[in-house]
Amino acid sequence: MQLPDARQPELVANASMIKWYRAPPGVSVATLLACYHDGLLKGGWTIVNELHGANTNVTTHYGANSRNIWAFIHMDNNGYSITVADATVVLSTMTAALGTNCHLALTGVLFDFNKSTLKPESDPILQQVSAMLTQDTSLKLEVQGHTDAIGSDAYNQPLSEARARSVVAWLSQRGVSASRLWARGYGKTRPVASNATDEGRAQNRRVEIANMACKSKG
Repeated sequence: MQLPDARQPELVANASMIKWYRAPPGVSVATLLACYHDGLLKGGWTIVNELHGANTNVTTHYGANSRNIWAFIHMDNNGYSITVADATVVLSTMTAALGTNCHLALTGVLFDFNKSTLKPESDPILQQVSAMLTQDTSLKLEVQGHTDAIGSDAYNQPLSEARARSVVAWLSQRGVSASRLWARGYGKTRPVASNATDEGRAQNRRVEIANMACKSKG
């Protein structure tokens, strides 16, 4: 998803669904956009970005009721398409994945461009991490920051560390003991995809959590 302040797309979910619709007869793009805009707000969605004109589109997010859903609506005179990505993570699934693999990428943890400031759209996935830590009081996590390969080590390393610290701070502010959390930045040293494409770089710019019990055994 291309967020307003970003210069590259960000990974907000691992899969999406798209549907196309014909334009309703006699309804202009502006009227259709206004209907969706008002309906989304009434339904509890947040308008993340909205563009008018030749490339009319809306980026929107729903983070209430433990859900984490993104939608992108594109409109023109011939019709419109809606792309939806449900990134909601069930607590039991997160716990099982962390237990099996010892680490887990937190898809949808987003930051301001080139900064360590968490975007509010990150709350749903971090709330699930907080709930998991509350449920299992013996669990200790290393929060890992990772970047893509754009930029120098001198830039990426401290940025990845700062982003990991921001996640630790978010969790600590919501009642998780700081003694159960470690922040560590890995910069661009652990890519999971090619840095030659936007999609690959988006996968590499990530926050992961690692089970410290697994790390101590390894």
